[in-house]
Amino acid sequence: MEVHSISVLFLVFISLLATVLVLSKGLHDRPKLNSFLSEPGMVLLVGIAVSLVVSFFAGFNDFVDVDEAAAAAADAGDDNISEMYDEDVADESILRHLFSFPKEVFFLGFLPPIMFNSGYELQREMFFRHIKAIVSFAVIGTVISGFSTGFILYGVREAGWFGDFEPATLELLTFGALIAATDTVSILGVLKSKQVDPHLFNLVFGESALNDAVALVLFNSLSKVLVADANNNLDMLHEAKMFAIEFSVIAIGSPVLGIIFSFFTAIIFKKMDLRKHPSIELCLYILLMYVPYVLAEVFHLSGIVTIFFCGMSARRYIEPNLSLKTAQNAEAVFHAIAYLAEICIFLCLGLSCFGYIERFQWSFIGFGFLASLIGRALSIYPISFIYNCSLKERVPDTLLALEDDASLSTIKSGSSSMSSSPTQNRQKTHRTPQRRKDRNIPLRFMHVLWFAGLRGAVAYACAKNFPNVYGHENDIVTSTMVIVLINVLVMGGFTEVLLEFLDIRMGVDQGEYMKIWRKQRKLKGTFHQFENKYIYKVVVRDVETDIPIQLKHDYQSPDIDTMDHLKIMELAPVDSNNSQSDTDPEV
Repeated sequence: MEVHSISVLFLVFISLLATVLVLSKGLHDRPKLNSFLSEPGMVLLVGIAVSLVVSFFAGFNDFVDVDEAAAAAADAGDDNISEMYDEDVADESILRHLFSFPKEVFFLGFLPPIMFNSGYELQREMFFRHIKAIVSFAVIGTVISGFSTGFILYGVREAGWFGDFEPATLELLTFGALIAATDTVSILGVLKSKQVDPHLFNLVFGESALNDAVALVLFNSLSKVLVADANNNLDMLHEAKMFAIEFSVIAIGSPVLGIIFSFFTAIIFKKMDLRKHPSIELCLYILLMYVPYVLAEVFHLSGIVTIFFCGMSARRYIEPNLSLKTAQNAEAVFHAIAYLAEICIFLCLGLSCFGYIERFQWSFIGFGFLASLIGRALSIYPISFIYNCSLKERVPDTLLALEDDASLSTIKSGSSSMSSSPTQNRQKTHRTPQRRKDRNIPLRFMHVLWFAGLRGAVAYACAKNFPNVYGHENDIVTSTMVIVLINVLVMGGFTEVLLEFLDIRMGVDQGEYMKIWRKQRKLKGTFHQFENKYIYKVVVRDVETDIPIQLKHDYQSPDIDTMDHLKIMELAPVDSNNSQSDTDPEV
């Protein structure tokens, strides 16, 4: 594309983006409309409307043989016709780029800031409190969902309900893997605005962050198997070994790389002490949104997982080494970039709807949508049930009664009868002890977790990379596109209705909730103790030399908040010879 074409394309997209942002403000000002039309759904509808109008009036689907016609005119030596076709080619190029979903831009431009901000805003204590459930849903649940969807579609194909569309079995399994990738942006937006129970929010939030990485690994592995099968050189044992090795390396290496990168970055900020240069400090900090992701992709790891853990670790280890002003600005910048990236994703997704019109396999679309819902259910409910059972212990009835506040008065009144019955005291039952009850997943939470597995941009980007070995790529892309639209527009719009129907606790002040939670349950695990004793001393600015003595006790309190930490650090002298700064008055 020429510079002029790029300028036109950029101008059109920026204008659409500005229009969408103005409409978003109007949507938020109308709670009734916003209750059934989410912001991502509204952005998607704008993109679809623009795509439909332009493709209709511009004859978008007639630009098929322009390249061949221009080449023929050039060969014939007709310069006027050639120039005319060159103009058509330029127009087509603009339209094609505007109405295509750029998967490269999605993975390298839009996705990293979203995942980094997700880790940055994550409540670390809540994430690790529910880490077993989150990892179970993200890893085991995604695999179950993907294969269940594929095998259900296999049964439908064998029944002959797809008509003349007959995808291969491996194609169905690969489709099941890509459709298992969830995109909970619209759901999380509703959950955050309604301030739902932090337990539920962190389950949905954590599972969605790790789900995409597992789905991508599964999709890429099955794509390789599909290509090998088409070339008649498939070795299932070899492919299974390679998948196990690749998955293990990614599962271990990706989070480790993100954490180690944040460690070294924290040490750099600690040693350089850029608090007197807030502009440089902020710019270096913002680079964290992209550098770890690209580094992970270079090493063939999962950039999604790496950047997520880097964001989480950056909040823990790097932010205390920053000035308060930079920390506050960085938080706003991270949130703004991630928000714009989300808006751009759904806008591009909507614009691509009528820029990629092919034959629609409606029977496959319908059964694919139902199979994805069933596959999600087969992963969420059994895993939740098994997880809840794992929380139970064989506890004496008397201890359970003592833990139950509702029965405490009964225990006191009947204490004499209980003590006189030693056989009753020896009776035990399997129940969840009080210290684990906050980790139990109630049935209504399971319903929300199942409903929150919406398919979005990640699934669509994977579909654009679907192997076209049997000539079914276009059918998979259009089917995925329709399923994504149904998920975002229909299911995303009913999220608030579902929360009210299930009587989910809303309006919870997360700040107050976390203060009470920290007082009741402190992280006392081996890693937490090791972190406080060794890691924090290495990566965070020295407490003994950088903080006044009267503030050391406050700094070392386990209940201290990150911003409180930064306020304390702001009182520390940066330079004994020159404590004033012309560029940063807060230091």
